[in-house]
Amino acid sequence: PPPMSGTPPPPHHHPPPPPHPYMYPPHLMGAVPPYPFQNRPEMRAPNPRPREGPAGANLFVYHLPHDLTDADLATAFNPFGNVISAKVYVDRNTGESKGFGFVSYDSVMSAESAIEQMNGFQIGNKRLKVQHKRVNNHQGMPQPNSAS
Repeated sequence: PPPMSGTPPPPHHHPPPPPHPYMYPPHLMGAVPPYPFQNRPEMRAPNPRPREGPAGANLFVYHLPHDLTDADLATAFNPFGNVISAKVYVDRNTGESKGFGFVSYDSVMSAESAIEQMNGFQIGNKRLKVQHKRVNNHQGMPQPNSAS
């Protein structure tokens, strides 16, 4: 065989590792457009509560009577579709309802009909205000740490 000319072939080296398939943790993929994720520790929570439906299926409800519970909220919104979560926000210190909450459906159609039927609906002496939860508004509300 002819003598080796020049330098010997480089020793076998491992190819560089493949690039990561994602930039963010996998459960963030497809959740929101890639805004910068600064100041959002709760986005990395393994199981964010309350559960949310698809974009557009999450409702923000306010003017709730102060004695209304999560279960009452779910019951009130149940006729319009499959409620996957209903949460009344309560003051951590007093346990008092803050008078607003969130309802999430598994379908946008259900959410739309709930807005139509429930916006302006009177419970006790209050008229509910029901609207879409703003999708881009992800700074976390303080989570009430009550076992439901």
